[in-house]
Parts: sequence; structure tokens; C-alpha cells
Amino acid sequence: MARAGVYFSDVKRARESLIAKGRRPSIDAVRAELGDTGSKTTIHKYLRELEAEEGAQGQPVSEAILALITQLADQLKADSDVVVQEMRDQAASERTQHEREISAQQSLLAEEQQRNADLTGKLNVVQQQLDAVQRRLQEEQIARHTAEQRAADLGERLADAERHQTSLEDKHKQARDALDHFRTASKEQRDQEGRRHEHQIQSLQLQLREAQQSTVLKQEQLTQLNKEAASLVAELSAVKQALYGEKESSRSLARKVEQLHTAEARAAAAEAQAGASRARAVELEDALVRANELCNELRQQQAGMQAQLESVRSASTLEQRIAELQQAVFGKDAAKPTDMGKPGPKEPSE
Repeated sequence: MARAGVYFSDVKRARESLIAKGRRPSIDAVRAELGDTGSKTTIHKYLRELEAEEGAQGQPVSEAILALITQLADQLKADSDVVVQEMRDQAASERTQHEREISAQQSLLAEEQQRNADLTGKLNVVQQQLDAVQRRLQEEQIARHTAEQRAADLGERLADAERHQTSLEDKHKQARDALDHFRTASKEQRDQEGRRHEHQIQSLQLQLREAQQSTVLKQEQLTQLNKEAASLVAELSAVKQALYGEKESSRSLARKVEQLHTAEARAAAAEAQAGASRARAVELEDALVRANELCNELRQQQAGMQAQLESVRSASTLEQRIAELQQAVFGKDAAKPTDMGKPGPKEPSE
């Protein structure tokens, strides 16, 4: 069990023992040498008295130099600890900032990738619509070509009917002219020949009736042709109406084609935007790589700082070097002052 107090002689012996071991006789070292006994105030007071006694004896090297060296060592260690702690804090802050930036860049990259996927989906939908419109346009063009061919065929049929009607009218006119000529000739012959040619007139009348029947038949054929011509005219009108509808449909298709071109332009713009998004994604990935490289550099710097910290910690060996210097200056016996003329043991102090 530790004692309640220490004496001046105890502190002196502990101090001399530490100096002999090459250690600095600090308050904590002396107290540890005493077995963790005594208050630090008392040990400090006894140490000051011992230093004062050694200073009065005129030793070659002042204890103030050793104290200054010790103070400088402590100050160097404290400053190095502060610098190291500041560097640690700065490295931690920079690492946190870089991690935040990396997280933000990753979020932005994910958003750009999602946006790129949306644009790709929209582009696919527009491409499908474009294919459907192109197929419908081809079907409309085929239907339009068929209608134009049918209209051309109907026009040719109508022209043939008109030519046939003209031919029938010419034949009817020739028959009337022949009839008129025959009537005139018959009248002249009747005046000249009289009854002698009556049987010829009867024969001619028979021929006339046949001609009239033929004319009636021709008239019926002409009527039928007129009906067919009217039907062809009506059909031609319907074809013209259908052709007009086809033209309107063609105009509508032209407008759709313009809209399709507009959609293609928008699709091209969307593709360009998608390309820009891909380029932006590549840039973000490069930025992420650079950020990772910067983090690695920071880790290397931190490792370097740890190495510096270990180097600074090695400054604690300065105490041992100071002790060696003290031993070299004072020697082993110089560290043991005589007790002659010194007061006896003092009362233990609290």
C-alpha cells in the first residue's frame, strides 16, 4: 500500500536513480520511481530545491539548459500533435467532401442513365410510328396507282364508246342521204316511166321498209349506246370523284409525311440529345474515376501523414538523448550530490 507522503531524501534518491538510468527526472517519473507515492506538488517542491542546490554548487552545465531542452521537446511534441491533428481533421473533412461529391456524381450519373433510357424508349416508339406511317403511305400509294389505272381504263372505254357513237351517227346520216336521194330518183323515174316501173317502186318500198327497220334497229342500238355512254359518263364522274378523294387523301398523306419529317427531325434531335447524355455520362464516369484517384491520393497523403506522425512520435527519443547528454556532461558520480551540511529528514508533507 502506498504511503501518505514522501521525504526530501526519498525524492533525492529517486531523482539520482533516474539520472543514473539515463532518464529525465520529471515529476511523473520521480513519482513512478517512488512507487506512485506522494503528491505531485510536494515532489515538484523537492525537485526545485534540489535544482537550486545544484545551481548553488556551480555545476558546469546549468539545469536551466536541460529544462529548456525538455521544454522545447515538450513544445515540439505538442506542436507536432496539433499539426498532426489538424492534418487529420483536414484529411477527414476533404475525404467526407469528396465522398459527398462522388455520391452526388453517382446520383447524377444514374439520373442521366435513366434519362437516356427514357429517350431511347421514346425514340423506339417514334421509330415504330414512323414505320407504321410508311407502311400506310405505301398502301395509299398502291391504292392511288390502282385508282389512276382504273380511271385511265374507263377513259379509254369512254373514248371507244364516243368513237362508236360517232360512227353510228355517220351511218345514220348516210342512210338518210341515200333515202333522200332514192326518193328524188324515184320521183323522177315515176314521172318519166309511170306505171311501167310501179313494181320497181314496190320493190324499192320493200327495200325502204327494210332500210327503215334497219334504221330502227340502228336507232335502238344507238339508244343502247347512249345509255352505255351515260353509264360510262356517270362511272367516269364517280371515278373523277374518287380521284378527287384520292387527291385529298394524297394531300392528307403529304401533310402526314411533313408531320413524319417533323417527327424524324424530333427523333434526330432526341438522338442528338441522347448522344449528348451519353457523352455527359462518359464525362461523369471520368469525373468519378478522377474523384476515386483523388481519394486514393488523399489516402496516400494520409498514410504519409501517419508516417510523419510516427516520425514525430520518434521525437520522444529526444529525452533519452538529453539524458545521455546529461550523463556525458555530469558523469555518473556528478549526479550524486553530497549530503554534508544538509538538514535532516523533513516531515512528510501532504
